[in-house]
Amino acid sequence: MQCNNATVPTLTLDTNVMTAYWKNRQQAQVVEELLDLNQSGEVALAVTTRIHQDIPKPELSCRIKELPQLGISKLGSVARVGYSTVDGLDVVGNDLLPAFFKSLEDELRRRGRKKLPDWRDWDHIYGHGLHGRDVFLTWDRRILEVAPELKDILGIVVMKPEDYLSCRESLSK
Repeated sequence: MQCNNATVPTLTLDTNVMTAYWKNRQQAQVVEELLDLNQSGEVALAVTTRIHQDIPKPELSCRIKELPQLGISKLGSVARVGYSTVDGLDVVGNDLLPAFFKSLEDELRRRGRKKLPDWRDWDHIYGHGLHGRDVFLTWDRRILEVAPELKDILGIVVMKPEDYLSCRESLSK
């Protein structure tokens, strides 16, 4: 992965990154660093529309409306009946990625994982890939565990936010 290039890196934030910022102040400093980089134009942050299904409870879901004020864009994901709107950002997908995601779940089961990524996790990755973004940032161990496969097969780079910041900082010195 190239952390520092001539174009502004496009970073997609998993929902757990935003919930950490809003709820878990322990990891907020990392998110604040990303927000500062976004504010200064050094990165471009976004989330996918699936954040609405990831945060259904009002105590946090009402915070989603703060994203524009934080400078975070919202990207479409794969369209789903019952979740997507006709005039929304989501787009029609294909059958190839769901089959690939199923194979990743099978691999995780083979490795002994009982808790697997759910459809919302895969939809975030799908949306990230649809928009050709540079790095998907998450603290979700299930997604991080299949990061090598996502990189090798789909070219999707998945990292922890602090790992991205470390990589970025070390290359800029």
